This record gives sequence, structure tokens and C-alpha cells, in this order.
Amino acid sequence: MTQALELIEVSVDYHRGGQPVHALDSVSLAIGRSESVAVVGPSGCGKSTLLGVLGLTIPPTSGSVLVNGVPAPSDPDRRARTRNRLLGLIPQSGAVIDHLSVLANVALPLEYSRPRTRRRDRHERARQALADVGIAWAEASAPPRLSGGERQRVAVARALVNRPRCILADEPTASLDSVTALEVTSLLISRSTRDDGSLIIATHDPRVAEVCDRVLTMQDGRLTG
Repeated sequence: MTQALELIEVSVDYHRGGQPVHALDSVSLAIGRSESVAVVGPSGCGKSTLLGVLGLTIPPTSGSVLVNGVPAPSDPDRRARTRNRLLGLIPQSGAVIDHLSVLANVALPLEYSRPRTRRRDRHERARQALADVGIAWAEASAPPRLSGGERQRVAVARALVNRPRCILADEPTASLDSVTALEVTSLLISRSTRDDGSLIIATHDPRVAEVCDRVLTMQDGRLTG
């Protein structure tokens, strides 16, 4: 079966303060369908860079990235279209936009991936995503009025609205208490892995990692387990 996402000998190099940095060092990885995978490791080990490469926001210096068995486009515009169509991203802190309503936040990806779709239809899809994560009541709310857990549910709904093949979540529970963190993680797993979807989640929290199907450890830009 074709893998949802695959890296083949991927490296990411850059310079910081005039010194070379090997953010990723010859990383190979395959993410299966209906699989939840946690990536753990200390700060600065390369977890966010790994998710950036998988999410087609960071181009690798060398190596190959495959999405649904197809090499990711090298052209930035085509990469963006592939990302918007097939992937759902939850960056650190959730990146909910405070001056937009909850409904507008969730509908935002559809404006890029389906610009010809009627606004009414985009909002209907967004309402369904909010219902899926249990906060349909909040569609007209401003994000600053929500709790931390509710804001993260908005970020999850926004990642789900395109019905992506894979969701990549970077420390999505970092600011949450332990109970809410597990609630959000369980929600992510159940919603993202249905219909053969996949989830990759970077986390420092061992309780979050242990509920995933597989745990990978990063150290100094390498996967060590």
C-alpha cells in the first residue's frame, strides 16, 4: 500500500551566526495510512524542522519527500497547492487569528484550496468541522474569548476542514493542562485517522506520545528510534 508520507535520505542544512547547522541529517521515514505517530525529543533536536519538511513548508537541502507515493513538487506554487489540498497543519500555539471569528478561522484553508467554492458552502464545511470537534456553539465567537483548550479545538477543526490525507501537529498541547491535553490528543487521533488519514504529532509530553500508534525519537537532527 502507498504510504501517506515518506522521506528518503532527507537533510536540511543552513547557517546560523556564520556556522553551519544540520537541522536534519539523512532522515528516512514512512508514515502509513490510518497511523498516528508521535515524534519526541529535546528542544532544538529537529522536530519542528521534520514537520516542516513533511508539511511542505520547508524544502529539503537534499533527499526526497513523497506525498501519497508521488514526489512533492519543487515549484513553490505547486507545493503550496499540494499542501493545501492534501495536508492539514497545526503550528505551535495553534496560530488562531484573533481578529477573525471562529467560523472564519476554520473556513480560511478552503479559500486557498477551493477558491471557486461558494462562500456559503465553505462556511457549511467549516460548521461541520466545528461540530466534529465539539464546539459548533462557538462559530460566531472571537478567539480571545475562548479557553486554551477551545482555541486548540478551533486549530484542529481548521486542520480538518479540507479532509486532508495527513495532519501534522507541532506541540499542539504545550499550553494545556494534562486533562485537556489528552482530550485534544484523543480528538486529533480519532478525527485525523478516520478514512485512512494519518497524524504526525511533535510533543514533549510522554502521556501524549503513549496514546499514539508509534513513537519516534529525534536527537541532533536524526531519528534514533
